[in-house]
Amino acid sequence: MVTLAILAVMILFFIGGWLRADLVALIGLLFLVLTNQLTPVEAMAGFSNTVVLMIAGLFIVGAGLFHTGLAERLGAALIPYAKGSEVRLFFVLMVTVTVLSSLMSNTGTVALLIPVVLAMSRQMGTSPAKLLMPLAFFSSIGGTMTIIGTPPNLVAAEALRSAGGETLGFFSLLPIGLVAAAVGLLYFYVIGNRLLDVGDVPESVAPHPMMPPLSVYAFHVRKGHPLIGRELRETLWSRHGLTVLGERRKGLVHRLHAARADTVLHEGRLLVSGAEEDVHRIARQEGLRYEHVSPRDVYGKEAGVVIFTIPADSPLIGRCLKESRLRNRYGLNVLRVIRPNEEIAMTKLKDVRLEQGDMLVAQGEWGDLEKVGDETHLLLANERVADVANRAVSERHQLAAGIIMAGMVALLVFEWVDPTVAVWMAALAMVLTGAVRHMDVAYQSIQWSSLLLIAAMIPVGKALENAGVMAWLVTWISESFGRSGPIWVLIAVFGATMILSQIISNTATAVLFAPLALSLATALEVSPVPLVVAVAIAASLAFMTPFGSPTNAMVFGIGGYRFIDFVKVGLPLQVVTAVIAILTILITFPF
Repeated sequence: MVTLAILAVMILFFIGGWLRADLVALIGLLFLVLTNQLTPVEAMAGFSNTVVLMIAGLFIVGAGLFHTGLAERLGAALIPYAKGSEVRLFFVLMVTVTVLSSLMSNTGTVALLIPVVLAMSRQMGTSPAKLLMPLAFFSSIGGTMTIIGTPPNLVAAEALRSAGGETLGFFSLLPIGLVAAAVGLLYFYVIGNRLLDVGDVPESVAPHPMMPPLSVYAFHVRKGHPLIGRELRETLWSRHGLTVLGERRKGLVHRLHAARADTVLHEGRLLVSGAEEDVHRIARQEGLRYEHVSPRDVYGKEAGVVIFTIPADSPLIGRCLKESRLRNRYGLNVLRVIRPNEEIAMTKLKDVRLEQGDMLVAQGEWGDLEKVGDETHLLLANERVADVANRAVSERHQLAAGIIMAGMVALLVFEWVDPTVAVWMAALAMVLTGAVRHMDVAYQSIQWSSLLLIAAMIPVGKALENAGVMAWLVTWISESFGRSGPIWVLIAVFGATMILSQIISNTATAVLFAPLALSLATALEVSPVPLVVAVAIAASLAFMTPFGSPTNAMVFGIGGYRFIDFVKVGLPLQVVTAVIAILTILITFPF
């Protein structure tokens, strides 16, 4: 009774939304330990669960796909099939996730497609919440189509094999999954999408601010040149409209050293920005050879370019750039000042009086850019500096990210190694190849609230077992429905499995109910296949709570959903698919 009371209070708080879902789950877990419903070891089991560890790794893999721009390319490849229609795009994406999740882990499929959905939403200017929850739901539906699609299917197949009866083939469950997918598509087309309260487009998926064109040139400073050893401030080039961006020193060509006033010049390439006539004049004056280079050369692992806006309370308003000390104090090189209806020449940058709303195109080291944008009131970054840095550094590793993703999918499909090992091999490869900028970015990409939610809910199944709830449920179904015939027993098993899978993991639910299904089939002297299949399908179709399946938990935080959103959208879908699934099971696997 204590366990059920705690669980009831947790569900009440989940629905009410008075506290964050992950906080409610952790508090509930703590009370289960304090009331001796769980031992500390049992309570902590969720945090070492392979599903939780796999999801953490998949978030890092997804970050690699997103930061390199590969997700955006995949999204761009799907968008033409939509032909400008959001409805058609929805159908294309849901069919894609359904097919993929039938052949590989539905958790892995969702992790791979989340960055694609975010990229597509950014390109189309819509909220990703319209797609993320359906993405999770259809991955669960797709998982019901094959034996390897979802763990409950494997549990069911193993239970039948160990019982010595019929076995399930790879596509034995395909008819059930196809019907459920068709019903799901019809549901979202008619009513499901209307029930989603998506709100505004989140800042994280708003279109990238357009970077204005930059003219970047490279001076070649050869060994023995008089400039070597001099400080940058001694050149006085800024008076002629030239801004020195940084050095790519000889021997360290892949590293960009951002320029400051006290930077000592070395042999190598000196990157500058300005009008070509000014660059040509100074190059001739200093005896330097120069060439036009791509603005991408300004970006590196250490430095890059960001657009800032001057807010209303900025102390920079009314000052000119040479008075702002942005270069000396913060290491920022202002390349352009963009003002509506006014063209500001490069030669006048240092003398122009700054106004509210001016946009400054600034270059510097990533750490300095972040400091100005996050820790001062001087400037407001048009896009999070960390996001710009991640994209700028990682996008050159797009091919590596694609190879890593393909390798991970192959490992998951052919099961050459444990799925968790395959995912973490891919996650670490993303970091080592630079597809994810560094480990701090990897940690930041993990949705910790989703992980804590599912890790805290996993031990609830053990608490219910310890309290005897599962044993009581077995007895109740046997006594209440056993005499009514196998069809009513199947409906009862399906309903009980479906309800419990909203609270504990679908795998744990299948493990608990598969033996029950075998026992009931023996008692009724009927084939165990329909009952065991009912357990597998009901455990997989969990739509009413964010912790009903790992895929629901993955999109919960990213989509900005509330617990009640899953109830509102998932409950009707749950009822409809349950009825259709039961009918299809009875037709496909008669007693």
